[in-house]
Parts: sequence; C-alpha cells; structure tokens
Amino acid sequence: MKLSEVAKITGGKLVGKDVDVSNFCSNSKECSKGSLFFALKGAKRDGHEFIKEVYEKKGYAVSEREIPFSPYVKVQSTIRALTTLAFEKIKNSLRIAVTGSCGKTTTKEIISHLLEKHGAVCKSVGNFNTDVGISLSILNDPQKNPSYAIFEIGARLSGDVEQLSAIFKPHISIITSIGSSHSMYIDPLKEKSSIVKHTEKFVFYDGNDNLKKVLMEKGRVLRKHIDSFKYKELKTIVKVSGEDYALNGIWGEGQIKDLEFALTLMDELGMSWDLNDLRNFSFLKGRMNIKYLNKNIVIDDTYNASLESLINAAQVAFKLRGKNVIWVLAPMEEIEVNGLSKRLLHIKDEFSPKAIFTVGRPFYPFGESYSLERLNNVVKDGDIILVKGSRIYTLENIVEEIEGTL
Repeated sequence: MKLSEVAKITGGKLVGKDVDVSNFCSNSKECSKGSLFFALKGAKRDGHEFIKEVYEKKGYAVSEREIPFSPYVKVQSTIRALTTLAFEKIKNSLRIAVTGSCGKTTTKEIISHLLEKHGAVCKSVGNFNTDVGISLSILNDPQKNPSYAIFEIGARLSGDVEQLSAIFKPHISIITSIGSSHSMYIDPLKEKSSIVKHTEKFVFYDGNDNLKKVLMEKGRVLRKHIDSFKYKELKTIVKVSGEDYALNGIWGEGQIKDLEFALTLMDELGMSWDLNDLRNFSFLKGRMNIKYLNKNIVIDDTYNASLESLINAAQVAFKLRGKNVIWVLAPMEEIEVNGLSKRLLHIKDEFSPKAIFTVGRPFYPFGESYSLERLNNVVKDGDIILVKGSRIYTLENIVEEIEGTL
C-alpha cells in the first residue's frame, strides 16, 4: 500500500513524496523500515511523542499534527484513520464477530481453521479485541482480498462492544456466553447483547433466555453436534453421528461448546466441515495447555480467569485424575459476583482437590500461600497441577518453575 492510498481512504493529506508502506503499527518499538506508525493518544502517553523514533528507523507516520518529518499523512483523528483503513480492507469480506465472557478466542480460532478450506481468511491475532488490536491485525494480515474476516470483540468498559461492532459491521455475530468476566465494570448481558444493533444478519447464542429476549428475530441458538466426548492419552475423542474423531489436547465442556458454535456457523453458511481437519488444531498459549511431565500433568490455563473458566478447568482435571489434583490459583480480577465466597466454596467442594495454593492478594476463602517448596511437599506421582488466574499475575512464570522441578 502507498501513503497516497492511505491518505485517500482516511480523508487525510499526504505531505511529502509518495512511498510504499510495508506494515502497520502503533508502538514505536515495533516499527521498522517502511512501517506506518499511527500516533494514537493513549490514557497515559501520546503517540506523537514517539514520531522521531519512527523516522530514525526509516518508518512513516499518520499524525494529527504537522511534524518536522517527511513523508507523512495528516488526519483529524489517528484512531479513526486506523479503523477506517482496516474496514476498507474487509468491506467486501463476510465479516464474523465473536464476543462473550469466555471462549471468544478459541471459538474464533476454530472457525478460522475450518473456513480456510473454503477461502482466504483474515482474522484478529490472538486475543487482540480492541479497536487498535483488531485494526492492526487486519492491516498486517497477509491476505489481500479475504473472503472471510473473523474478529474477536472484547469489553472492559460499558459501550465497548456496541462501539466496535459499529466500526467493523459484522454480518454474523456469536455471543459465546454471559458470565462473570469484567462484571465489576460492565453489565455482561447488556454489554455483550449490544452487538445485535450493528449485526446485519443474525447472532448465534447458547439459548440463554435473557439473550433470547434481547436478540429477538436475529437470535439463532447453537445446534448440538457432539454426542459425547472422552479423553484418551491426552487427546479428546468426540463422537458425532456415531463416529469418533480424535482432537489434540484436552477439551473441556467450554471448548466443546466453542466447537459447537463453529460447526453451527458452518452449517448456517451451507459449508461442509470435517472434524478430521481439526486433528492438528491446538489451543493458544495459556488456554488449557496440557503438559505431561514425567508422571505428572500440568494444566496451563493461565491466560485469564472467571468462575465459568475455573469450573471448566477443574472439571477437566477431575475427569482426568479424580481427586489427585492440586490447584495453584491467582485472583480473578474485574469480577463482581453476589455470594462469591459461597460460589467458590461450592466449586471446591464439588471437585475436592487434594491441595490448593494461592498467589497474590487474599481472594479465595481457602488454600495456603504458594511456594515451590510447599507444592513439592504434597505433589505425588500421577497428580495433576492446575495453574489458573488473571493474567496480570503472570502465572506462566510459575508454570515454568513447576516444569523445572518435576
């Protein structure tokens, strides 16, 4: 893409000569020769402060101000320019948005995996689910004219989902669940369901009665495809129409539900699917990653935490090894649930782990403070160690520590 094209699409003004752009960024540290840097205004820093660094690396900028560097594109709003440019790339694609309290990223990844047999797919990277993250994912995706654009829409503040769906205008949306995530700041039902306002065709959901009332005629309930599933040698065997399929890794109830959403979407689009295509599918880092270490298993589910995802992970561990399970937990941040302590105690009593260790601030009504020494004193051959908590606690470091000692 040339700078002149950027200026035309965004309604900006090209200052200086026209040049080719190699990639797009909003972090000056990630810029290189040929990068186009969007000088975004953040809560703490203004991207315009880093423009000099970009030009020292032989990059270019989109700026709201006149700058002593050339060439660049001057616009009224850099964030609007970024999202406008991203939407231009996918305006002719079938656009699919995924939101919800849990399972957004996994659902998006499964859909992308299945759709790749049917055409070029552009998707948001990992858990990039903000206006900036989605836009940069789209712009840096190697697909030039994608048939499908799949993106995850997140919400931390009230209004985020409606704003993002208004920008990227999905044809089809999926609400994976309504749960406790970010409930300290938003009303999960109101926030997630607001995606319907800017969804052109329909919204898939899990049959939640409250969602049904809001989604009205655009609501479509996911269909059941999986008859049953079981575990064998750290693989998940799913039965569909009497036939068994082996999937990599351990899929819990939550991941099976994510798969159901993907299969329902494929059905609705009239596209064939084959679960054999998922044989090499794997979850992203920190999401139900199963690690076999000598005679023990570590479940790395450190990406994030909510009541729903804790139940999912605890259920998987229980199915694999019964009560021979140790939990290492960090707090679930940004959730607000009535009777939280009672709910947590119920989860503990339901799955009865042999030991519980906690990290960070006091949060759980059970467990003792984690240390590797304390863990080593209780772990036995055959035990599973489940490590889970909000990602701000960097529990992946504890996973590495445990791996180093088993």
